[in-house]
Amino acid sequence: MPIFDIYARQSLDVKEGITRQIERCTQLIEARGGTVGEIYRDNDTSASKVRGPKTAWGRMLDAEPRPLVAVDLDRLLRTVADLTTIIGTGRKVVTVDGEIDLTTADGEFRATMLAGIARFEVRRKAERQRRANGHRRGLGIPAGGRRAFGYTRLESGAATVTATRQGADGREFPAYGHEPLEPEASAVRQGYDLLLAGATLRSIARAWNDAGLATTVGHAWEPYAVRGVLASPRYAALVTPPRAATGGQSAAHNLGLADLPVGSWEPLVSPETWAAARDLLSDPGRRSNPGGMPKSLLSGIAVCGVCGAPMKAGMVRNILVYRCGASPHLARKRADADHYVTEVVIERLSRPDAADLLTSRDAPDVDALRRDLREAQQGEANVLSMVARGLTSMRAAEASLRDVRKRIGELEAAMSDAGKVDVLGPLVSAGDVRTVWQALDSDRQRAVVKALMTLELRSPGKGSRAPRDGAARLAHTAATVGITWH
Repeated sequence: MPIFDIYARQSLDVKEGITRQIERCTQLIEARGGTVGEIYRDNDTSASKVRGPKTAWGRMLDAEPRPLVAVDLDRLLRTVADLTTIIGTGRKVVTVDGEIDLTTADGEFRATMLAGIARFEVRRKAERQRRANGHRRGLGIPAGGRRAFGYTRLESGAATVTATRQGADGREFPAYGHEPLEPEASAVRQGYDLLLAGATLRSIARAWNDAGLATTVGHAWEPYAVRGVLASPRYAALVTPPRAATGGQSAAHNLGLADLPVGSWEPLVSPETWAAARDLLSDPGRRSNPGGMPKSLLSGIAVCGVCGAPMKAGMVRNILVYRCGASPHLARKRADADHYVTEVVIERLSRPDAADLLTSRDAPDVDALRRDLREAQQGEANVLSMVARGLTSMRAAEASLRDVRKRIGELEAAMSDAGKVDVLGPLVSAGDVRTVWQALDSDRQRAVVKALMTLELRSPGKGSRAPRDGAARLAHTAATVGITWH
């Protein structure tokens, strides 16, 4: 009984679902008296782009070259290069719409013609799409395609929509869909808060997964997917230019805020918040994997209530403790002290007057920065225009250009910094301080504690035992922790 392998693929331009393709291929194999061997599934995969070795296509090329069944040739391949590759494997290809014997000249000719036509259709569609995207960008309309996390789907014909709707801040926005979608929109805002507070992408992914949220294709959140969301200017309602205008890099990677046109849809965060997140994510010094064991919360921060020496993390009789770094005269259970200080920090930062803690610097005037940046950029353009018209030489203009470009860099840095806050800022402004705190790594939590207070750990007294009850135990610990607020 002959054995046939099956290849099924679907992309964003879904023509037939994977399951249905496999059903049709199986019916054909059974009608021929064969059995199904390997089933290769490439979901959400384009055949007009390179398919790597980790795809089902790549695994199929490396496998035993048994006869292969696909619904149609364009489900299997769409380029002449891929056709040449599969011919090289010696596989016999059978489609539900008819058999193509790639081992014969006639079969290869037919397949080459079909692949060429498919390639032509792909190129023509791409050209139409580029023109449509350019028109949409000019109108300040977001990119189409798959629904963006945090927003409803963009409706077809968005460019012709004249109706408006009122946003959360009272402003009017076109009613073409792409509206903030809860609870995803709140999760996106929380993600920016967490990132700027020092949380890792992994902890943000965990927070979104714990909240029961999935990506728009139903997958669990991974750090790379969170990065894709938070790095996107879409969430600040900024229009991304085509890759050709940015040297093929991520379109908004190296552009200043003034270079990104404002879109017509409702933003979830401010441009300054997005710019701060982008700069943080692109910082080569940012650790993608902190590694190592988490530090204790209070080690080196709290001091001994007996002698004033720093308390160190340690262990006594297999119990994790903070002990005096100078003498064995004091040790306190680490879990109790950490829990109490955590509750105190969260309570303080959840108060209505928590914003009063942010006294380290005044917020920059973003509107003034934008105005100054436009003026500086116009100055640069004026100098270059004089060079182009022959009114001065590039050599003579170099000093002026150097000064104005330095000024542009300073202004862009200041605008980016407007989205950054000190160590307490994201916690103070967060709707759920506890969630933000739990997502911070130990270094950031320790920085918050040091910014807020001076701690002294004291003895509870000879023979004193901590109650088992949670509230009573917390009160017992409170009596042994002295806090001086900064």
